[in-house]
Parts: sequence; C-alpha cells; structure tokens
Amino acid sequence: MHFLYANQIRDEHLRPEQRAFLRRLGDVRISDGRDESSFTARKKDIGTAQDWVTAFFDKGAEEVLGYYADDFVWEDIEFAQTITTKGELYKAFVVFNNSGPDSPFGVHKFNMISYDGDRCMPQHAQINTVKPDYWPDADYNRLTGGILLGSEFEYDEWGYMQWIWQATHNEDFFGMPAKGKTTVTRGTTTQFYRDGKIVRCRTHWNFREFAIQLGLVPGPDEEWRNNPELQTA
Repeated sequence: MHFLYANQIRDEHLRPEQRAFLRRLGDVRISDGRDESSFTARKKDIGTAQDWVTAFFDKGAEEVLGYYADDFVWEDIEFAQTITTKGELYKAFVVFNNSGPDSPFGVHKFNMISYDGDRCMPQHAQINTVKPDYWPDADYNRLTGGILLGSEFEYDEWGYMQWIWQATHNEDFFGMPAKGKTTVTRGTTTQFYRDGKIVRCRTHWNFREFAIQLGLVPGPDEEWRNNPELQTA
C-alpha cells in the first residue's frame, strides 16, 4: 500500500523533532492520552475507521502510534510487508507527515465505505495445527507464518472495513511507472482490538487494478460469461 514510499525517505525529509522521536521509540511506550471521544476510548464504528485510514496523513505518525497496543501485528498482504514494532511503524508512515501536492510522496485520499464490527468476549484466534502431507514444509511455513503471527493476542473487539484509495503520484511507486499518474483502487482492512487499541491489523487491496492503470497487466477477462458451451437458456 502507500507505506511503500517509505523506502524513499531520507534524513532530510524529517524535522529534528521527528528524528529525535524516532530515536526515543526503542525506550518508551506510546500512550494515546485522549479523551472519551478518542479512537482508543470509544466503541469502533465507521467514524473511527475513517479516522484510522486518514490519520497518518491528517494527524501524523507520532499521534497514530497511540492507536496500537504495545504488542501488535500490522500486515500488508499484497506486498508481504509485516510490522511488529512502533519504531518500524513510525518509519513506514512518518513519510506522509510531509506529503502533499509538491512532495515526492504525492497526495493520497482514502474514503471508508463500509464497516462491520462489534465488541465481544475476550478471545484469540482459533488455530489449525495439522499440516497436510502434500504441503512442502518451506511453502507451508512461509504462507502460514504471517497468518499465525499475533494469533495468540487476545482481543475484545473486531472490525472489518472496506475503503477506496485515490493516489496522485509525484514519483514512481515501488519500481512501477506511476509518476504523473493518478490511480484508484479499493481495499479491505481487518482489525482486532484490546482495550480500544489495535493488536492485529491486516490489509488487502486490489493490486491488479492498480497495475492495470499503470499499464503493467491486462484488464479483466469477462469472456467466461459468454461461453457458448455453458449457456443455460
């Protein structure tokens, strides 16, 4: 997703106070310090979901770190990126503190379209511990490792979000020819919370649609709908 611009960030992109904040992250716990209307205090809904998806741009990475528990998993499945520390999370998103029309990181707009979720009894993920014999160990362990990461974290609330993303690119994106183009796509994020803070956060987004708009892959093939061998009437 958009955090992949973080590989372009340089020391000069950070203000002195941001560099100092990053150095301190290994030694401190981040507290949200918000009132009863805050992201962490209130029951989650489409409003808190919109807050989360735009907060890195509107509020800055320093504040958003407080949305996450001290032990958490953040994963972008399309690009196989996983974050488990607030130091890494800050590095991934501080770039967008300085994003805008003239920034190399472009302009990114997210709109939350739907939200499903509720509070629940404290629990954690149910895990299948049986590996089928037909799976090679290397493939099985690689694919399930991300799924199992954080599965032991207890949660008392969950949320499933669907959003759309518009990005105006001022530079190429992860080696793809995006400079000067605007792309749009959709995605989903599933989050689990404990005491109002995120313990698991996993995102899927339609990379194929993104790549189609950059001319890298062909559009969807709908010919299967008109297969003459499978007509029902």
